[in-house]
Amino acid sequence: MSAFEFFFTLYGLVLGLSVVEVVAGISRLVHDSKGVRIGVLTPLLALVLLTDLCGFWMAAYRFFSDRPLDYVVIVLSLGAASLYYIAASVVFPRDLSREPDLDAVYMRHRRLVMIGIAVAGLVMFEAIPAMTAAGRAERLAFWLDLSQSWQPLVFFACVAAISLTRNKPSNIGLLLLMMAVNVLSFLRWAAL
Repeated sequence: MSAFEFFFTLYGLVLGLSVVEVVAGISRLVHDSKGVRIGVLTPLLALVLLTDLCGFWMAAYRFFSDRPLDYVVIVLSLGAASLYYIAASVVFPRDLSREPDLDAVYMRHRRLVMIGIAVAGLVMFEAIPAMTAAGRAERLAFWLDLSQSWQPLVFFACVAAISLTRNKPSNIGLLLLMMAVNVLSFLRWAAL
């Protein structure tokens, strides 16, 4: 087993649990939606997280498959994946009968989710690569090339806007934009 395979086993497990949290919430909703006001915000947030997790997983493979690993990288990666798990765990309520309005659940947890996934991304794709001179140079070149950096720029702008606004139509539009950016980014990576 290579160092990367060893690393990705733990990292992938925690990210996989994030997927399970979102899918389990959808499953609870399918099984027990009577009396629940589903709305559109929480389902959109679930789709944003699932599309972002796909990109997060793929980007981690691209970034870390050929780089040396050490204890600090593993700890920081586990911390980032754990932040993602925490964010995913609050998208859907545990007990739908106690929290039957999913738009209200979204409004209460949107900042935690957005900040969690933003910090996780910053740790994985900025802080860890910046630990080496080559990584810092690579990240600087990335940010200076708008043909590459447009995705995280739009993503972080959406994170900030969602965290600051309670306007439902704005949140719907921002979530749709985030999902589109995630899908377009994934398609771009798949083509490389």
